[in-house]
Amino acid sequence: MDNNEYLRLPHGMFDRDEEWIERERKILELHNTSGKRIGCKLQKYAPVGYASTFIKGANTAKDKVYTLNSKSGKSLILSCDSTPSVFRKYVANNNGEAQRIAFIAPLFRYRNSHSRHFTQLGYSLINEKPSEMEDIDINLIQLAKSMIDLFSSAGIKTKIHINDYEALRKILGSYVSEQELPEVLHKIQFSSKEERLEIFQKIITDKNRCQELIELFSQEPKIIRYKDSKDNKLNLPEEYKELYKMSEALRYLTDVPVYFDPADLHSIETIDKFALRFRTLDNIALGDGGEYTKYAQRWNDKIKNFWSVASGVEAIERNSPELIQEDIKRNIALYSIDATDIFTLQVMKELESMGENVAYKGKIKNIGKAINKIKKDYTHIVILGSNEENGEDIKIKSLNTGEIISIKSPNKKENIRIKTEVGEER
Repeated sequence: MDNNEYLRLPHGMFDRDEEWIERERKILELHNTSGKRIGCKLQKYAPVGYASTFIKGANTAKDKVYTLNSKSGKSLILSCDSTPSVFRKYVANNNGEAQRIAFIAPLFRYRNSHSRHFTQLGYSLINEKPSEMEDIDINLIQLAKSMIDLFSSAGIKTKIHINDYEALRKILGSYVSEQELPEVLHKIQFSSKEERLEIFQKIITDKNRCQELIELFSQEPKIIRYKDSKDNKLNLPEEYKELYKMSEALRYLTDVPVYFDPADLHSIETIDKFALRFRTLDNIALGDGGEYTKYAQRWNDKIKNFWSVASGVEAIERNSPELIQEDIKRNIALYSIDATDIFTLQVMKELESMGENVAYKGKIKNIGKAINKIKKDYTHIVILGSNEENGEDIKIKSLNTGEIISIKSPNKKENIRIKTEVGEER
């Protein structure tokens, strides 16, 4: 046994430092703001639940989960998926009315990756009225817009990949029984390109139909536009042609490029029809979503309709070039050479009224040593002395660039005189 094990964390678990926590906090604020625009109420879910929560309707737990038993012998799981938590909270606290949720969910997945604990966030619509048009899902589009707005506010440029799982089910349903279809879809989902083509050749007896699917799944993701529908430039099978209108509606509202991605079958076991994947422009996956009504109804019949999209704090933090931090100003270390304490307080109040972050670090003799000590934690430095107290401008110096910003001394600006307790003026 490793005698130092108590000093380490399990693989995939992390302690977070101040800078990361500040970025997480900003992401959560942006998430809340984006959700409020479409009427979503913020909710955060518990990190643990009964095993039955995660295996009802569809087994989202599978085998890569952290399991434990309560003292009473109940089977528990560290939360591995946000969707069952959304279901649980809604069914336990609502009577079927429509609800819009901006959710936050700490998740744990025992998997072969760098991170096994992360925070998922996203937006869900429950029991809202569905679109009247089959080829445009307005509820899913407005959720996608909220997610794109979140990414954009974090400085991430994105695109959307779209697929139509209902179309694939319709095609395969002509050759596979309803009972066999879930297993066939599972095999196709996790097969290589070559294996998929072999499955189609084995299952689909109509040679033309088989070739149509083989050509479809051999395509790389391509931008899809409604203007291409007239001549069917993407050579889509009839069942897939509703993608033209849906993709155009998505592009119109989100203002990002939309790609048809036939080979990506992520979450095909739970998504009803249109499946979305949010990606960076260099193709890094940020999140996904779709309509999950059939899954929700299997979970509990109080849920008549359900749409959801999700990403994660870590995915956004990792891919954000620079989070927008309007509310965080300079971090200033304030020193005094020979300024009085009362003047130092005046300057502190003045800087704070400007929205700056100020920490008084005491009296100083050696400026060089002081700068070396504070470079890690502060962005700027201010040195006060008798000259500033007598009215000279106060200089705020950047520790990184050396740039100097000057502000008027409070004494010069307002001609302030503060009386001491014994009545003397300074």
